[in-house]
Amino acid sequence: MWQQVGVRIYVVERDVYARQAISSYLSWDRRTKVIGTAGSVHEMITALAADPEDPRLNTVTVDAGLATSPADLGGLIRTIRHHMETVSVICLASKPDGASALIAQKAGARAFLTRDQVGMGIAGAVRFALLRTFVVTEDVANLLTDRDQGKGLTVLPSRRHYPRLTPRIEQALWLCVLEGLPAELAAEEMGVSTSTVRSYIKEGYRILEADDETSYPPIISPAERAFLRFTALNEMDEEMPTPWRPAA
Repeated sequence: MWQQVGVRIYVVERDVYARQAISSYLSWDRRTKVIGTAGSVHEMITALAADPEDPRLNTVTVDAGLATSPADLGGLIRTIRHHMETVSVICLASKPDGASALIAQKAGARAFLTRDQVGMGIAGAVRFALLRTFVVTEDVANLLTDRDQGKGLTVLPSRRHYPRLTPRIEQALWLCVLEGLPAELAAEEMGVSTSTVRSYIKEGYRILEADDETSYPPIISPAERAFLRFTALNEMDEEMPTPWRPAA
């Protein structure tokens, strides 16, 4: 069963291109919905205060780079939780930082994740973190002592591996499905014919479907299923107790 309730997310990123990218990746998974974006925590709080009729916010992803120090990051998290007590805070960082991760945990965040390790699988990472006390990516965990790691931390699983996907099929899937290039442009990038790219995509869909037993709702398109399978985490769905429904 493909399970999980819809998650409504606000994206706080200082860089407009990062906001657009994260929103795009989240939109591939119908179980997550971006209800707004902002360049700062203050901008988000102001925007939400102006629309009190829509309080159904579950999660905020916040750019850890908005903080000038670990202590400052803790202050940002506490500010968010002061205004929205039930919201889960997910910190996204450009590089691993053990001190900031521990401060984020103490301030009440749900996760401290680096962008490189999360990548396009941000929707799965958010949903995984919402089921745990505090989640970090592996590169962050490597900076922490054994004592720190024992304090309620869970390491985000790696992306699911499909051994039968060849490098060329993976490249075609990456270009056409994840980056959204038309087959003609992907063919130029790969140095092959358009028909070869389409053949790679067709075979990639077949392998992903055969090697992933997850059952998706019929409303999900083949491209969406391929994206979700290609970016899925190991150990992702076995603990989802509630029936699937898209974010309202």
